[in-house]
Amino acid sequence: MPVNSFENYYMSWKPDKSKLKSPIYVTLADMMEQDIKNGVLLSNTKLPPQRELADFLDLNLTTITKAYKLCEKRGLIHAVVGKGSFISPYVHVNTSIVEKNINSKIELATIRPYDIHSTLIRDVSIEVLKRPFSEKLFEYYYPLGDFSQIQIASKWLKLFGIDANENNTLITAGAQNALAIILSSLFEAGDKIAVDCYTYPNFIGLANLLHIQLISVMGDENGMLPEAFENACIYQKIKGVYVMPNGNNPTNIAFSETRRKEIAEIIKKYHVIAIEDDNYTALIKNAVAPLTLEAPEHGIFISGISKPLCPALRIAYMYVPQKYISVVEKGAFSQNLKISSLNMEIAAELIRSELYKKMIKEKRELSIQRNQIYHTIFPYATVFLESYCQWLELPENCSGVLCERELIKKGINVFGAERFSVGEYAKNNYIRIATCSPENTEQLKEGLTEIKNFISHYSKRH
Repeated sequence: MPVNSFENYYMSWKPDKSKLKSPIYVTLADMMEQDIKNGVLLSNTKLPPQRELADFLDLNLTTITKAYKLCEKRGLIHAVVGKGSFISPYVHVNTSIVEKNINSKIELATIRPYDIHSTLIRDVSIEVLKRPFSEKLFEYYYPLGDFSQIQIASKWLKLFGIDANENNTLITAGAQNALAIILSSLFEAGDKIAVDCYTYPNFIGLANLLHIQLISVMGDENGMLPEAFENACIYQKIKGVYVMPNGNNPTNIAFSETRRKEIAEIIKKYHVIAIEDDNYTALIKNAVAPLTLEAPEHGIFISGISKPLCPALRIAYMYVPQKYISVVEKGAFSQNLKISSLNMEIAAELIRSELYKKMIKEKRELSIQRNQIYHTIFPYATVFLESYCQWLELPENCSGVLCERELIKKGINVFGAERFSVGEYAKNNYIRIATCSPENTEQLKEGLTEIKNFISHYSKRH
C-alpha cells in the first residue's frame, strides 16, 4: 500500500481533497459544517485524529488544527481531553419551540401563558392612553425606557431581593432579547458557557447562531453538581454559566439553598459570568432567592413579565453589574431594537398599580388546578404544581422525537427531550408537557389521556 493511501482504511470522515481551496483550513471547516448539515456526520461522531486526517489529506498538521479550532468556535465540534474531538451532541437537533403545528387539536408543546387577563390589560391600556402627553408613547424617545419606567423596572427586580437601581437596570424587548444582548456583548465565538443537561432551547439556538459552545454539566434533584461545574471551569475554561435556579425549563428542577451558595462560590472563584434567567420566579410562592444575591458582581439577572403577566407585552427587566453595564447597554443599542414605549408604560402601570399581584395569584391558582389533573392521570410522575409545564419520563427505549411524531398524528403537540438536550449526559426518553396551553381543562384531560394511552401501548409492544 503506497504512503498516505487510505483506500481500505476506516475513517469517520474523509473530505474530498479535490474541493480544498485557499485558505485550506477555512474550506475544510466549511466542508465539515456542510457534512454535518447534510447528515453525513452525525451527533457525537468521533472525528479522525488530527494527525491522521493530515496524513490522509497530505496537509500540514497545523492546518488541520486550525480547521478543528474554527469548527469548535462555530459550535460544531467539541474536544474531550484524552479522547479526541466529537461532533456536538445537539448540532442536529431542532431546538425551535415556537408554534409547531397550527392545525393541532390540542397544544401541549408551546407554552402559552393563560390569557385570562386580556380585558384587564385592555382597560389599563385605555387609561394609559387617556393621560396627558400619551402621544409621546408613539414617538422615538427613550428607546430603552424613560426614567420613570426604569425606576419601575428596578422596583420589580427588588421584589426578588435584587439591589437594583436606575444605574444598573435595563429594559429589553423580552427575555430572549436580553439573552441575545448578553451573548453578543460579553461573549465571542468559541467561548464556552456551562449549562444543565436539559436547558432552554432558544438559548441553545442563540448560542449556535453566535458560535458559542455550550458545555453540559451533570446535576441532581438540587441542580448543577458543584464538583462537575468546577471541573468544567478548570478543564474547559468556562467563561459563563446559564441557569434557571427557580425551575429549570424543562425539568422544573430548582436549586436548594445550599446548592445555590456552592455554585455561587465557584462563580466567584473562577470569575464566571452568571446569566440567571428567572422568568418563572414570580409565579412560585416560596421561591429560592436568586443566585445573583450570592455573586452580585458576577450575576446578570433577567426577569421577563411575559410569563407572569402578559405575553404580548414582550418586556423584560435586567439587572447588570456595574462592571458590565456600559458594554451591555452599547450592545442593546447596537441591535437597533426600539422597545415599544406603549408596552413599557402598560407594564409599568401593572406594577405601579399593584395589579400584578392579582394577576400572578390567579395564574398560580390555575396552574395548581391543571397540574392536579396531570397528577391524577400520571400519579407515578413528579409534579410541580405551580409550573406551566411538566417533564414526563417515557419508557427507556422510547425517544421524545418518536413520541412527538406519533402524538402529532392524533392532533396533539408535545416537545421531546431532544429539543432541550445538551451533552452526553442527557437522556432522550422524556417529553415536556405544557399543562397551561390547552384551551380548557377538558382539552387537557383528553390530551393527557392520549399520552398515557400511547405510553401504555408502546410499553406493551416493546
